Amino acid sequence: MSAYSLDDERTIRAGRHVRDWMKSGLLTPQQYEQITPELQVDLRRTNAFLRLVLFVFTTMILQSALGLVAVLVLAVFFADMGGEARTAVLCALGAIFCFWLAGFLADRYRLYRFGIEEAAAIGAIGLMGGAAAIGMSVAGYSNDVTFAAGLLAGGAVALVVFLRFGYLYAAVAATACAAGLPFVFDGSFIIQRVVSITVLAAVAAAAWMKRAEYGDEHPGETYGLLEAISWVGIYFVITLEMFDAVDRVSWTYWPTYAAMWIVPLLGLWLSIRSRHRMLLDVSIVMLLATLMLNKEYLGGTRYPWDPIVFGLVLMITAIAIKRWLASGENADRDGFTATRILASEKSSLVAVGTVASLAHPGTPAAPPSAPADPIGGGGRSGGAGAGGAF
Repeated sequence: MSAYSLDDERTIRAGRHVRDWMKSGLLTPQQYEQITPELQVDLRRTNAFLRLVLFVFTTMILQSALGLVAVLVLAVFFADMGGEARTAVLCALGAIFCFWLAGFLADRYRLYRFGIEEAAAIGAIGLMGGAAAIGMSVAGYSNDVTFAAGLLAGGAVALVVFLRFGYLYAAVAATACAAGLPFVFDGSFIIQRVVSITVLAAVAAAAWMKRAEYGDEHPGETYGLLEAISWVGIYFVITLEMFDAVDRVSWTYWPTYAAMWIVPLLGLWLSIRSRHRMLLDVSIVMLLATLMLNKEYLGGTRYPWDPIVFGLVLMITAIAIKRWLASGENADRDGFTATRILASEKSSLVAVGTVASLAHPGTPAAPPSAPADPIGGGGRSGGAGAGGAF
């Protein structure tokens, strides 16, 4: 059972949209003040900065509490166990306590994305995964089985956390654990990738059906984000060929090259057809990544002017698409427009530009030249270098 009702979730989402519309000039301040009282909920929330601070401090407190329990309780009542066995028991008990604590804070004190209950829920994921891995290690299983048990337990708890609290990152963690499981065991790299892609495709299909069921209402937006992230995971697993071994003789090389083009183009077509904004964004990013990896796949020679040519192509393409959209009736075509309407979109572009500037810092300044030799060239005796290179 979810800790928050659908009505509360949808009211919070509507409140975010109303604030965005007011900042974008679509609503007047008077209209905003009139609508706001109708969007109040009995949940306790905070801003992003304080949420992060509370998350960090709660994580530190939980770690200290678990250490105290390990010293005062487990060392006394489980003294006959080995050190690793006691650690597994501690992690399992800690996971159960953290999950209960997160639910208690959400139900009793109505905390919503407050940082405290999130730290407890995420702690439950990590602790249960650690408990399963350490427990299998104590039982004498191989490292592969140990790591797989940790992924299974952590992924299962992450799925429960997502269903209970609706955290998107918990669903992403569960998907990553399931998709990464095939790579734990030794075997054919092709089979590993096929199984991983199958898992990600199944998650994307399930998220697509859920998004189609709810539409733009909550939790349709959450499932839409999960669908887009799953597409990115599929693309990443496909392009692992580049990071594994560039072997153009292998029969898998060229099918992988074709799939590297098919996945973003298919995502682009599906996103335009269903008006799925997040999938559209990630499909464009994947297509840009494909263009950048294309020469590497084909074994071409890299030149210093490649980024310049790539940038010019992107500029020309963007200008052409913008002019094509603007030439339609009411400056749009089938509901797509090049005009930025919402203030949140402008903020996102600023954030992307900031990240890009940090990722590509400017050319560092040349180090200062060494000072000229003093007059006399550094004499060894007397004034003005009488015994030096004067």
